[in-house]
Amino acid sequence: MADLTLSRQFSLESHSRAIDSCDDVAELRRVAKTLLSAWHLQADMTRHYGAQAMGIASSAL
Repeated sequence: MADLTLSRQFSLESHSRAIDSCDDVAELRRVAKTLLSAWHLQADMTRHYGAQAMGIASSAL
């Protein structure tokens, strides 16, 4: 992860360690599903704002 701020690096490491220490499969599944949903939302928002920047309808992408 290039060019992360120190606080983001800390947050990433802290959350990575929490995931590594978790042995509750149900909790890991819940977190994975939350992250998957967030990733899809981010992809949709990126597509939408990219389309706006290019002056085209996001549905055209």
